[in-house]
Amino acid sequence: MRTKNVIVRFLLASFVGILAIACSAKTPAKVSVDKDISVAVYSTVKSEGTIDTVSPCLLTETVHISELLRYPDDEGITMPFTLSDTAKYAEITGDNLEKRIAIIVNGQILSTPVVKMKIKNGACSVILDEKQAKDLFPTINIEELKSASR
Repeated sequence: MRTKNVIVRFLLASFVGILAIACSAKTPAKVSVDKDISVAVYSTVKSEGTIDTVSPCLLTETVHISELLRYPDDEGITMPFTLSDTAKYAEITGDNLEKRIAIIVNGQILSTPVVKMKIKNGACSVILDEKQAKDLFPTINIEELKSASR
């Protein structure tokens, strides 16, 4: 009987611990948007301390942005999107492991991430600063988004 009580207490303590960790996860504030934007993906080279794109463009398409996210304690605003040509994006990310690619939005380089894994589902995101977010989405209330993520 005593062993059973110890096991039950252990399981209950484990469950409470898991629940506490899950509930403390930081969830982002969200704002709905409805905009199509042009996205292009390029290879890059590092030249004299700067990162330059290499032609030709590897992938270009128009994507739909439905929401922006702001995570607590982050300065930037995350703009997630999904590229529809998942096979091409998987090829690009697979061919560029541990290399930088350039993510260009509406003609402006917004991100030059180092590719860490092959991405098969087309998922991508860029982090916007406040000016970039306001330029792309002039109607959003950035202050409201910032205060909601605290």
